[in-house]
Amino acid sequence: MTDLLGLSGKTLLIAGSSRGIGAATARLAVDAGAKVVLHGSRPGPRLDELAQELSARTITCDGRDEAAVTAAVEGLLADGIVPDGLVCALGAVAATPACGGDTGGWLDQFAANVLGPAHFIRAVAPAMQRRGHGRIVTVSSIRGQDPLSSPEVAAYSAAKAAVENLTTTYARELAPAITVNCVAPGFVLTDMADTWSETVRAEVDRCLLGRAAQPEEIAKILLFLVSDAASFITGQTLLADGGLLARMT
Repeated sequence: MTDLLGLSGKTLLIAGSSRGIGAATARLAVDAGAKVVLHGSRPGPRLDELAQELSARTITCDGRDEAAVTAAVEGLLADGIVPDGLVCALGAVAATPACGGDTGGWLDQFAANVLGPAHFIRAVAPAMQRRGHGRIVTVSSIRGQDPLSSPEVAAYSAAKAAVENLTTTYARELAPAITVNCVAPGFVLTDMADTWSETVRAEVDRCLLGRAAQPEEIAKILLFLVSDAASFITGQTLLADGGLLARMT
């Protein structure tokens, strides 16, 4: 990937980068000349192999644990690593019906999908503010969009809507030095695709483009928003759904 975005020499912290969209973002960022810090919730072979492939530093912590996230980021700052950009690609999805289920499942979904990004932003933003510059991108989902919310994963849908609201809130709080934007992907061919039901596969077929996205297609959008090419964009959610919402409205 040529450095059309001006990422050469920049340092990006990619939260949730052991697989899927996060890993694809890390690879493309390095191709563009950036340095990356990888993050996983726990040590594991995928994270280690990617770190070796990209000659990247890693941090491991549970995004739901604010103290652990803060300690991991402080370790980077103590070594003189101040991220120019933060990509929050972490999250989780679980079946949580709109009517039924237990409160614990809902709390887990909000902790993983809302508190995780918030903890990373809270840990990284002060250092960006001191330097007077930073780019932050969160990752939502089409399920966070009202017409595409799902009763089968109601907590996930609500949590991703909250991520979009949180993005706007942080954009207001951290302007003008730091931009904060969100990408809401549609269906993406990550590991989760193996678990798609026939209903979900039918939704994929309804997209105007008639297919799911490759992780790299979403990664390119994330890198655009975390680059200076997007310097006049903040507080926005970019829907990358292959035209599914347009087909439905």
